[in-house]
Amino acid sequence: MSEGPKSTKSPLTVFRSETHDLGSGVDLMCTNKTWNEMIHTIWKLNTGRGRCTLASGFDEKYHDSCNDGKVLNDTTSGGSYLHIPLFSQADEGLYHCEAVYRDGSYSAKIKVSAGVPVSPQISTRLDFRDGKRVAVCSATGGKPAASILWRNTWNSSVTQSSTKNPDGSFTVESRLIVPHAITAANLSCIITHPSWRESHTEEIQVLNHGGCLAACFILRTSFRKKRYEVKHFSQKRSAVSWKAGGCGWGETCCLQF
Repeated sequence: MSEGPKSTKSPLTVFRSETHDLGSGVDLMCTNKTWNEMIHTIWKLNTGRGRCTLASGFDEKYHDSCNDGKVLNDTTSGGSYLHIPLFSQADEGLYHCEAVYRDGSYSAKIKVSAGVPVSPQISTRLDFRDGKRVAVCSATGGKPAASILWRNTWNSSVTQSSTKNPDGSFTVESRLIVPHAITAANLSCIITHPSWRESHTEEIQVLNHGGCLAACFILRTSFRKKRYEVKHFSQKRSAVSWKAGGCGWGETCCLQF
């Protein structure tokens, strides 16, 4: 395997360490010199993926023996940096950069490690908004942010938000609109996070029968005053009693939204 261009000088080497979150994008700076001064930059990597080299320079062909998504990019001011698009444990290791510029050279050896991930708390619920059922799956307090996918989407609308908390963790919430035609189903949201070896699957039971949404209760009512008091709630099909002609005292009934 070719190691690419070689530097011609042996500059003084600076050693430093950096810690980054798993699953995040990482930018490693070698030096603040710009391409007005730079001749070429070489990155030699020794990571869990093996050894490889990236190099670029003025009037030189770009070299990449890593072929794993890492790339040398330029800043708006003309500087150069190494970008890791999705940092994983396999990217941990030693990153040695050498930059040769018009007035000298610079060398840095950077030990790159992954920060300890924090597992999120998972919760699910079924909301009712504007006459629609909305399945909600949340991953709270994860570091880095968790990823959420739905197993059954029915070509339905899905919205997702990610909020950074004051402690540096993230809260991710995914909302899926359940089509009105779906009468009964078990929705599954799949959550993945770097702190887990396997993804987690959470189920949300969805019921819709006779034009009513799945909110059931025992009726305690005064028909004269039209006052209702909810005493019981159930999403279990076996607990639902559907009555077309109205609901009697003490019966389990369906609440229309």
